[in-house]
Amino acid sequence: MIRIPRKPGAAVDGPLYVILVAIIILMTILNPGRFATMSNIESMLYQLPVLAFLSIGMMVTMLSGGINLAIVSTANFTGIVTALMLKLMTDGDSASASATITIIAMAVGFAGCLLVGAFMGYLVAYLEVPAILATLGVMMLLDGINVVLTGGYTLSDFPDSLMAIGNDSVFGLPIPFVMLVVVIALMSVLLSRMPFGFKLYMLGSNPVSARFSNINAYKVLMGSYILSAAFSGLTGIVMMGQFNSVKANYAQSYVLVTVLACFLGRVDPFGGAGRLSSMVTGVVILQVISSGLNLMRADPFFVTAMWGAIILVLIVFTHFESWFGELRRMAKATAVNSEHGNGGPGKDRPRPID
Repeated sequence: MIRIPRKPGAAVDGPLYVILVAIIILMTILNPGRFATMSNIESMLYQLPVLAFLSIGMMVTMLSGGINLAIVSTANFTGIVTALMLKLMTDGDSASASATITIIAMAVGFAGCLLVGAFMGYLVAYLEVPAILATLGVMMLLDGINVVLTGGYTLSDFPDSLMAIGNDSVFGLPIPFVMLVVVIALMSVLLSRMPFGFKLYMLGSNPVSARFSNINAYKVLMGSYILSAAFSGLTGIVMMGQFNSVKANYAQSYVLVTVLACFLGRVDPFGGAGRLSSMVTGVVILQVISSGLNLMRADPFFVTAMWGAIILVLIVFTHFESWFGELRRMAKATAVNSEHGNGGPGKDRPRPID
């Protein structure tokens, strides 16, 4: 059985569950009679998958020691390409597209997002461009392409078969949420039981050792960015179904929130450590906070500022946690050395002859 290497202090879910329960209680108190309702819970179940898919895609690249700043732009690009294909194959009447035409259009859009992921992976793996610069450049490129393709307008009116993906339910649960449960189960197996997951953690933990361990770093990096882009494509399709529209700048603030979800889930920004369950719990916490603040009619700009503040707090907390951990290790080492040098277990060692 493959075991994933973990760094000291790897995340545990217990404290996150306590935080989640505390926030649910707080939001229930701040929104009496509105937060703890079936309609609000159902609304959160519809909204959660969009953020979760993007966050999983971000986590995959962060585990390798990289990042994907183009994750939202790729999602919008997928939706726009799909919408344009629908329009092209139906002579402008996208709403009348058959299920077959819809599937073809989605396949073309998804293929486009995979090409974007392969391009980012090539820049990072083979040209050794720093991930933050490569994905930032791709993000700006896609933002420009998205505006050109749409002319700056919103594309809408999609067929019922596409709308069903974002709005229908199965067994009483929203289809996007069911998709998320399946994705989490598959990703859990991939990251913890499959060779790709093992190699991804190894590469992020120690790139030099990974290369000497006969791990093809180029293929692993390429795979991580293609997989990340695939989650962007999935998000783009779900957003099309939920919004019945696509636009060049939908969900741009989610780039920050996905990074925050990974930090909250204790995914190491330098790679090699992080648990999917912790990250998903972090996503749920952020969704609960967002829903509670929306019910309170909080200013969206205040909410964005709050996400940034939480990131800074987490960075400072992580820094001091590492610092105190190092102090404890040094104190323990000093105590052991003192014991050996002052009549401890080392008192019977032979002394050098003068």
